[in-house]
Amino acid sequence: MTTVTDHEHPHRSGSRRRILLLSTLTTLLLAAGLLFATAAPAAAHDEIVSSSPEAGSTVSVVPEEISLTFSGEILTDFSAVIIEVVAPDGQNIASGDPVIDGTTVTQAVTPGQAGVYTVRWRVVSSDGHPISNEYQYTVEAVTVPTSAPTPEATEEQTPDPSPTSAANTSGEVHNGPSGGGELLPVLAVLSGIIVLGGALVVVLMVARERRRRDRAAAAAAAADGGTADDQQQKENPS
Repeated sequence: MTTVTDHEHPHRSGSRRRILLLSTLTTLLLAAGLLFATAAPAAAHDEIVSSSPEAGSTVSVVPEEISLTFSGEILTDFSAVIIEVVAPDGQNIASGDPVIDGTTVTQAVTPGQAGVYTVRWRVVSSDGHPISNEYQYTVEAVTVPTSAPTPEATEEQTPDPSPTSAANTSGEVHNGPSGGGELLPVLAVLSGIIVLGGALVVVLMVARERRRRDRAAAAAAAADGGTADDQQQKENPS
């Protein structure tokens, strides 16, 4: 019995090689198909494209709300959307439910303090798969200005006088004695003493002058009387 080899029938050897090559290509195509089939849904997941405040940014005040924008529409099931805003003290300051508007999710927050805030979010993308992540932003401490207040601010800070204060002021002006009135009796007494003293001095001076005149008159009269007696004795000697 004679055995037939591939060298004797070269067309059979070529056919086998072609079959093997086709099998290999088919296997590769199936593997690539499976790979793309599993990778396609993952590539279809939505992702965050922007946020307010931005990741890593620094703002001067705590924002009233957090806004996240995604590459695709977010499912409107509120239970599937979770946004937490963790303050520096560890408290979640997110207030109420998030609001979904197309590709944007907005979360209201309550006032907080200065420091680093962490935003944690979890949503369901348009392909039905949940996605989540987190980022941080910083609120800087607000510096109080040391400049002088404006006239408007001064007027606002000046308290209006109360009715009680006005009543007390009115009573002090109209009812209470003034400081000058307390000195009037003393001045009147002093004036009276001065007037009486002056009058007494005048009376004493007038009396003294009158006595001096009386003494002078008496002395003159006595001198005149002595001269007349001497003249009579000369004229009528005894």
